[in-house]
Amino acid sequence: MKTHDLEQIWKTTLAQIEVKLDSPPHFKTWFLPTELKSIDGRKAIIGVRNSYASDWLKKKYYELLQDRLSHVAGKDLDLDFVISKEIANEALPSVSKSDQEQSQSSLLNVRAGVNMDFNDLVAQSNLNPDFSLSHFVVGPSNRLAQAASLAVIENPGTVYNPLFIHGDTGLGKTHLAHAVGIKLLEKKTSRKVLYKPSENFLNEMVSSIKSGKTNEFRNKYRYLDLLILDDIQLISKWEQTQDELFNTFNALRSKNKQIILISDRAPEKIHNLESRLLSRFQGGMIIQVEKPDFETRLAILKAKCSDFNINLPDDVLEHMAKNVTENIRKLEGSLHQIALYNRIHSSQISPQEVASILGTDIKSKREKIKPRDVMRVVAKEFQVTSKDILGRTRKADIAFARQVVMYILRTDFGYKLEDVAHALNRKDHTTVIHAVDKIQSKIELEKSFQEQMEQLRVEMNS
Repeated sequence: MKTHDLEQIWKTTLAQIEVKLDSPPHFKTWFLPTELKSIDGRKAIIGVRNSYASDWLKKKYYELLQDRLSHVAGKDLDLDFVISKEIANEALPSVSKSDQEQSQSSLLNVRAGVNMDFNDLVAQSNLNPDFSLSHFVVGPSNRLAQAASLAVIENPGTVYNPLFIHGDTGLGKTHLAHAVGIKLLEKKTSRKVLYKPSENFLNEMVSSIKSGKTNEFRNKYRYLDLLILDDIQLISKWEQTQDELFNTFNALRSKNKQIILISDRAPEKIHNLESRLLSRFQGGMIIQVEKPDFETRLAILKAKCSDFNINLPDDVLEHMAKNVTENIRKLEGSLHQIALYNRIHSSQISPQEVASILGTDIKSKREKIKPRDVMRVVAKEFQVTSKDILGRTRKADIAFARQVVMYILRTDFGYKLEDVAHALNRKDHTTVIHAVDKIQSKIELEKSFQEQMEQLRVEMNS
């Protein structure tokens, strides 16, 4: 279908929706910054400015859009939404005061006497609208944290209070906490929700003391429905902040208001934390988010490709998922780096080019990780020593760990058979061939061992 025809169909569709909706600000915010990109058979593709707009339109107005577009196009259509770079870079249409006064939309909410739409509520709460539940990829490493978050959404303040989520940086802890806040606001826009890094909490408290406004500070935090404090491990540095947090904590808990705490370590590992605060932290649900496995990393990459309209071959995504194991944040950064490279060059990027760009090619790996490093990680995993692996003993547990080292050096680092044998004090490289075949077969047959090998690679890259 020609571009002109698509534009005319969409213009007519939007005109009908505007009349039916009868809410100028709502129409301008959600429907005007859209475009009809294509109609192929019974599939219509609608371009929107960001993932949050996509989620909102699918959830709230899919049937309205489908009904009006099908009517105008003259056939039943199924809708799909994609992020349009052109729309994303455009300024949002302005909403006049008269438009606001006319609107009776349920999306509008009155808080402290000021009209604001849902985007304003999210922004005022310091929440990131891109951190929604629908864009949180669930896997074995975070499934329990996601389940607990869903329970909090259903019964805020009464179960898992506080919800204490800990784990290494860049694993999605903050994303999940923001998603809870956004969902609670969706369910009830009059809720008072606030996300704060603990350092900002401290700075705000110090400022309130200097300006004599401690009452305002306390009222701000003690009358919330949901308080999310990030990097809570930093609270141990400041004794007075711990006092204020303890009192705020008690005030919220006494009114069954929800608290979510995010940390890079478990409560008992936060140094200099007052015992009374430690007791409060341990009184709810404590959940660790771990590093995602290969399947989860691959799913995250594919989800991000969909969100940002990135088109990369599966073998490239698989290479990235296999080799970028530190955290999700680095994985996303690597994806954007590769996508930019792919846009600049006319030919489709190859896994070999990706490896060179990311430093995951064999040469880069060898420079970063030496055979002794591989032995150390494997020895720790199988509870033997590097000396055992280099020795002559044929005890089953030590021999197996030795074979794993041989397999990794050969397949992950591309060492020649003779070099692998030499690194492990073996004269005959046929033992390396046998080890590689045995470990490969075990990986193919046993899912648990495949996951164990994947975790070993994560440890080495860390």
